[in-house]
Amino acid sequence: MASPFSCKLPVTMHRSPYPTIDPSRPELSQHGRAALVTGSSSGIGFAIARNLAHAKAAVVILTGRQAESLADAVKRLELQYPATRFIGKKMDIANSAHVDKLWDELHAGGVVVDVLVLNAARVQRTGPTMLELGHEEVFEDFVTNVKGSMHFAERFYKQPLRQKARKLNLVHVSTMAIHEPDVSVARPNYPASKSAATMVLQQIARDVSPTDMQILSFHPGAIFTGAAEKAGYTRESLNWDDEDLPGSYAVWAASDEAAFLHGRFTWAAWDVDELQSGELRKRIDSDPAFLKVGVAGL
Repeated sequence: MASPFSCKLPVTMHRSPYPTIDPSRPELSQHGRAALVTGSSSGIGFAIARNLAHAKAAVVILTGRQAESLADAVKRLELQYPATRFIGKKMDIANSAHVDKLWDELHAGGVVVDVLVLNAARVQRTGPTMLELGHEEVFEDFVTNVKGSMHFAERFYKQPLRQKARKLNLVHVSTMAIHEPDVSVARPNYPASKSAATMVLQQIARDVSPTDMQILSFHPGAIFTGAAEKAGYTRESLNWDDEDLPGSYAVWAASDEAAFLHGRFTWAAWDVDELQSGELRKRIDSDPAFLKVGVAGL
């Protein structure tokens, strides 16, 4: 897929995991850390939770709206990674009471979350234009994708039991639709709300050091999920990417190696070795607006 950026991006594009983002690498270890992944009972969120466990996270908290699928996800992970403690929390991130209840329960249990992955999102029905959808339907996407993400980020950063020297990592699963909205013509509200969510986290990153709370947003790729199937796609519709690509990329994004991308947006497909070196790395280090939400051309 052609890139909209004028700067030369990594020439190597990946469809599946590769050695540098392998969660078993010691440099990416999550040993002793607690991670929380929203919308993780299936699909991309589940793959991210699994890869965090593969990176030896001590605790992985999964959230979802369906109790049965959430319990099944926890059971499958427990069998595969017995050394990691898995916690399933039924909740809706659009519901502020649910969000506060979750964080209050973690606090009461003495759990400090080190890694937060914001994966849960709302995608509206297909067909109408935004004006035909109406403001109430449009606002529902913003409640989940923007307000819910901001609420989680705020509670994450303000954990009462967290010692100030304890670094936090926030990873946001965004979408290429924030810079190529034509890929989501049938769902015009999705790129608008996801762009706003990415901008909110970008603004937070301006005021927070990556040594305090490192923030990175990324496009996960074309992954065949339950949501894609409900949207009418089949396994034959596209040449789908491996779900472990965003799964392992999220682990890399939560490592110190990704600190130079604090506040920026990337693709899971981009080769991180090329991001970290050469002319592209020089552009990242010298241009504070590069790979960020904003108006191009000014």
